[in-house]
Amino acid sequence: MTTGYQQPKTLIRPNELLWDNLQGIIDNQMGSAAEWHAFLDEFRGFGGKAENVMQRKGAFGLGLFPIDSSKPIELFVPDELLVKFDNVELQDGEVVIKDDSNFPVGYAEWFRKYQSCYSWGGEGRSNTLDLEEGLKALPDTAQVLLRRHGLYNSENRFPEKDREQELLQRFLQTRCINRKGQRVIMPMIELLNHSPSSDAYDMSGNGIKVSGVRDGEILVKYSISDPIRRLMAYGFNAAEPLGFSLSFQLTHQDKTIIIRGGGAKEAMKPCEIQITENRLIFQQPLLGSSTSPKMPRTLFIKACRTIDGIDANELFDQLHQRNTQILVQLLKILQDVEGNIAGLIRSGCLNQLAALSHHVGQRDDLLSQDNSK
Repeated sequence: MTTGYQQPKTLIRPNELLWDNLQGIIDNQMGSAAEWHAFLDEFRGFGGKAENVMQRKGAFGLGLFPIDSSKPIELFVPDELLVKFDNVELQDGEVVIKDDSNFPVGYAEWFRKYQSCYSWGGEGRSNTLDLEEGLKALPDTAQVLLRRHGLYNSENRFPEKDREQELLQRFLQTRCINRKGQRVIMPMIELLNHSPSSDAYDMSGNGIKVSGVRDGEILVKYSISDPIRRLMAYGFNAAEPLGFSLSFQLTHQDKTIIIRGGGAKEAMKPCEIQITENRLIFQQPLLGSSTSPKMPRTLFIKACRTIDGIDANELFDQLHQRNTQILVQLLKILQDVEGNIAGLIRSGCLNQLAALSHHVGQRDDLLSQDNSK
């Protein structure tokens, strides 16, 4: 997990390093190159793949890089090596598998060493702690605003009743993926950092895979999200191409409109709307898209087509106005607040405003198709 996202001006190309320099890099970061390669050999022995990769510090913190960027990398975790979210616990400060009966002999010990040296014990715990303590240190006015609009609630997220367990749960939330209806940890692959312009994980086979020739750090797209939610979940800023609404309530033509914000798994579909008496509940409406700027308004109009007494264009503009007001208010609250997390949130607000700004016109061809039905 990284704690600040900025596009790097340059990336070191590992194939330009002499092996002696490579040895020095790994020695300084995570132990000797020999230990790293022996560790990967163990992983391969269980059925995993980790070819042409090394872990070191980069622009986004610890990440994985090609040893030789002219050759393809390959990371693969077969389904039988994926660890269920609820099958992990802390024992004497170490992350371990609770029940290892369904894993190859020796895998649980390998997983313990992996977490200790390269994941939880690498930067995972310290980065998670820095983020959670920084969020709790924000001014009360900022915390109230974040809680009111569905972005952060310290009482639910990090109440500090069982500090280490809460840190572990927060850490695991950033390291898991949905696979066949279950939340699982994907060793090795979860060491990759995020880029919204990169490809997603390849989950088409009997496991999870990342491969190909990579020039510089090996990056992957974690999921569909927007800048402010990516920041609050992971602790880094990214120029995401989509912007979803925050959560709030407003009035539109004598109707109570409740917006439940968040990132939708299928962004390019009309949002769901629930009708209860005189209240309309909109689920995760998309408001901005840098790659398809005509789609947010189009999808919103399509979602509202069957609802009487709604001016979809006017309501869409109301949602944009309220989102802007909330983000500007948060910027004003934090403008003089010192600290890394306050600075990250200021940048996150600006990134969110930029993402929301990508809406221009509508797709009349798609809307006319609905009219013709």
